[in-house]
Amino acid sequence: MATAFALIPSQVPGALHVRTTKKYHEGRSTTLHTNNAENDGDSLAGDQVVYIPRPPSNETSVSSSSGSTTSSTQKNDRKKKFSIPRTGNLPDIHWRAISMAHLRSHPNFQPLPPPSMINKLPTKEHVRHFRQDSWQWDYLHSGRCTTSQCSAALGFLEPRAAQFLGIPKSLQRGGGSAWDRLRQTPDGNQSLEVMEQLLCEGHSAFGNEEVEGSWRPGSKESDRIWIHSSRLRINAIRTKPFPFTAKYIPNLTNEELFKRKLYLTEHHTRPSPMKTRMQWGNAQEATSILTALNYFCGEDNDTVIREVGMCGAGFDNEPDDSLLQGVKIGATPDAIICHGNGTVEVLEVKNHCPFVWNRISPHYTNNTKGNSHSNKAKKKNKGKKQKKKKDGDDEQGQDAGIPKHYLIRDFQLERRVPPVYIPQLMMEMLCVGDSVNLDQPNKPESAAPICTSAVMVRQTATKGAILLRLKRDEGWIQEMKYWLGKFQMEYVKTGVIPPDNFFWDNDPNSRYRKFLQRTKDLSESVEQVAFIDHGRIQRMVLEKGV
Repeated sequence: MATAFALIPSQVPGALHVRTTKKYHEGRSTTLHTNNAENDGDSLAGDQVVYIPRPPSNETSVSSSSGSTTSSTQKNDRKKKFSIPRTGNLPDIHWRAISMAHLRSHPNFQPLPPPSMINKLPTKEHVRHFRQDSWQWDYLHSGRCTTSQCSAALGFLEPRAAQFLGIPKSLQRGGGSAWDRLRQTPDGNQSLEVMEQLLCEGHSAFGNEEVEGSWRPGSKESDRIWIHSSRLRINAIRTKPFPFTAKYIPNLTNEELFKRKLYLTEHHTRPSPMKTRMQWGNAQEATSILTALNYFCGEDNDTVIREVGMCGAGFDNEPDDSLLQGVKIGATPDAIICHGNGTVEVLEVKNHCPFVWNRISPHYTNNTKGNSHSNKAKKKNKGKKQKKKKDGDDEQGQDAGIPKHYLIRDFQLERRVPPVYIPQLMMEMLCVGDSVNLDQPNKPESAAPICTSAVMVRQTATKGAILLRLKRDEGWIQEMKYWLGKFQMEYVKTGVIPPDNFFWDNDPNSRYRKFLQRTKDLSESVEQVAFIDHGRIQRMVLEKGV
């Protein structure tokens, strides 16, 4: 079975963008009426995404003599008429996304409690129980070198180092942001009692009363969102096992799609691909975590994916690290994978945004060719009778014929972790420390690091996903500490703003250049865990989906 959706019809076998007629629909196909970004102008002009069920490969078609004489001609004409739109003005960043709230109800996902339910902090490391969408999580970043600033503090985003590592210009920036962050007053300087009074909302609301477990979704509430695959019957129509760990019940209605498009029409003023890329990554995060959950839980039923907040605050209590020079560290993996055999891995997901600049758009930066193209389009349409603009339609009226702002790309996945993400994964493995269950009784005083590898999910909208594993490298982590400590001593404590290429050394045998080279080597040495075909990625479906 396949399901057609409005944003990118090219990814669905049998999904074609055609001008529909009553005769065409009768006994032929299932039409999905859509109101999203990619069909802005075409859907209102009578074009719709149509799913044409494909016959089995062993089924032979029977045609009349009159039909057989023109079959080849009709096929050629149909190929010319069928065109799939690849441009638009309103990027649907929530396209088929499953929300984090719904993921928290998944039977194989262990969520964190709401902040209002946390009433005490036995240790500083317990701040990892605050969710990423809480104000406490934001507060904990103050004065702390987290993964968002680690690469900048290491000098990886400076022009020379970035060129050596192959980091694109869109990600390059100076060390000023990391310098600003580390000059803030760290929350780690506060006592545990002060942090507890400040962060624990449940402290004043519940006192010392235990509330653990009362916040978890009940079975009835969870059953409205998920049905575990073990409870699904295999009938005559579906003879194969269900492809996912649990069936996702909620569907997206056409009314919700229309409201989403109307909101975008009113609020999406000037196109910004960088902003769109960030919004896409945030909106699609839970869907990518679900991809990892379905794969690993499919391999081992005892695997659990755990939600986690900022790790690493426990290192504040340890004696001063001679390498870090007092730098407070922290990292927030997207989740923690707890395998049935006891292995623990951090999970990081990267969602590759399908929306890029359409280079002939009038809004494309420094593109005189695009501007001339749009001017020609305006002149061409001048004097023509324009269609009446309908609610939620920004593609009609005066903008008709002008090139759209965004173009949909098919991102080709690579079997590598880009060097810019190596510091993030290593910092996450370091900050998880020696335990996942912080309340474990009889915990040894000096345990070895529990997390020895990281899994990265690189997911696309049209080309599936790839799961990669990066092994922990203690030598690299020690070098990371050294350069973070150097950044602290030379720039943060002295108040000197780091100059361009502040750690770069022209000597290829220098310590810094060897550090960069090791980073490149790690990027290429990752293990490919699995490739997930596009059809095997679980997403939200339309209410009238097939």
